[in-house]
Amino acid sequence: MIHCTLLNPALDVIYNVNDFRSGTTFTDTPQKIFPAGKGLNVASVVKTLGEEVCVTGVMAEYDLKRTTQYLESLQIESRFYVIPGSLRINTTIIEKNTGFISHISSVSAPVAPRIQHEFLSFIEPLPAKGDFWCFSGSILKGFEEDIYATLLKLCIDAGAETLLDSRGTALRTGIRAMPQIIKPNLTELEDFFGEQIQGVHHIALKGKRFLDMGIPYVFISLGADGLMAIHENDCLLCSAPQVEAIDTVGCGDALVAGIIVARKRNFSFPELCRMAVACGASKAMHEEPGLVTRNEVWQLMEDVKITAV
Repeated sequence: MIHCTLLNPALDVIYNVNDFRSGTTFTDTPQKIFPAGKGLNVASVVKTLGEEVCVTGVMAEYDLKRTTQYLESLQIESRFYVIPGSLRINTTIIEKNTGFISHISSVSAPVAPRIQHEFLSFIEPLPAKGDFWCFSGSILKGFEEDIYATLLKLCIDAGAETLLDSRGTALRTGIRAMPQIIKPNLTELEDFFGEQIQGVHHIALKGKRFLDMGIPYVFISLGADGLMAIHENDCLLCSAPQVEAIDTVGCGDALVAGIIVARKRNFSFPELCRMAVACGASKAMHEEPGLVTRNEVWQLMEDVKITAV
């Protein structure tokens, strides 16, 4: 089973306006509201690509029904440890006239320290040999910043394959648990090494440092420029196909989903990279964070250009 963790869930609200100006009141504005979070976004794309997946994590009690019903509509399983309160809200404003997209990401309310202990007890019996566990996104306020390292160790000890996609201290501590796959973006890479990183060869050099640390697969997402992928003796620059981008929120999550599905299907390393980049490109063509289409992914794979670095 593929498990996508959700440790800081949210509700996403998308507004479409002709022209956004501060200090203005907008009435009768079209909107979309749906449960979100990086793990849920990844799971949605995994399911679209045809694999069974379970979203596993924490969920606020006031939004549990909304979220589980949403996942059921996508035919995605869920296992949640329920906590008091309601979900944080993230807002996206899409301006039709200018094409500008603005994002406001909110912070979660802090939880009591006991919640982490109870959550770990909830997760501990779940990992099994042959599973794939994806740990992505931020963590609840009140959780210790090394919780990903703890969870990764649980899964690795159980024989599961793991992927880590986070930032800051969560990434630093998580890497010490030796996940099989990591996927920082360029900003997270610069933050990790504490320096500005410029140029393809500099990115590749820093990416290979992770291999020296014992991480087998390193994927560095480069936004519209695609992906730097490193494994054993391969270092590949994977250029994204040109598409008409509508909303780039969730493109990195779609890329992660492509990696997971391709790994499960034993794709060659170059074909794995093609699927990952194609998933990110397909997502950019749609508004909702976890939305791709399978046909687009297969078509876009043919347009991904791969160059050895």
